[in-house]
Amino acid sequence: MSSEQACSALLDSPVGLLRVHTYGDCLTGIEFLGHSKSVHDQNPDVSIEAIRVSLSEYFDSGIIKNNIKKMLQGTEFQRKVWGILESIPPGQTRTYGEIAHLLGSSPRAVGNACRKNPVPIFVPCHRVVAAHGAGGFMGKTSGSPMAIKRWLLEHEQNCR
Repeated sequence: MSSEQACSALLDSPVGLLRVHTYGDCLTGIEFLGHSKSVHDQNPDVSIEAIRVSLSEYFDSGIIKNNIKKMLQGTEFQRKVWGILESIPPGQTRTYGEIAHLLGSSPRAVGNACRKNPVPIFVPCHRVVAAHGAGGFMGKTSGSPMAIKRWLLEHEQNCR
C-alpha cells in the first residue's frame, strides 16, 4: 500500500476560505471558496502544516516562500509560464505581453496558462496584468476573483 494519497483541507484567509489539495507531501491545488462559512472540510484531520504556515506568513508579510513542494500538471508551455510567474518579485507585476515576448508566444496564450494555474499565490498569477488594466484572475475580469487579485496586489505593495 502506497503512503501517497490525495487529501484536501480548508484554511481560512483574509480573502476567504481556501481549499488546499495535496498528494503526499506535494501541493497540487488551491481553490478560492469565498467567505461562506457553510463549507465543511471532508478531511479535517489532514496534516498540511507546512502549507498552512507558508500561507500564514504570506498573509502577514506579502512574501510566499517557495519551500513547498508542488506537483503541477500542465502542458510544457503552461509550466514555462508558471516558472516565469514564480520569478516575479512580490509587489511587482508583469504584463501578459512581456511574458509572451519572453516565450515567443501571444498574450492570450499566457493568459490562458495563468487561468490554468492550479496553485495561485504559490505560483503568483495575480502578478500578471494587462497592458492597460488589471487583466483577469481565475478566468474572470470582474466580480470576486478580481477583488481577490486587487487585494493580493495591494497586500504585497503594502508589505514592501
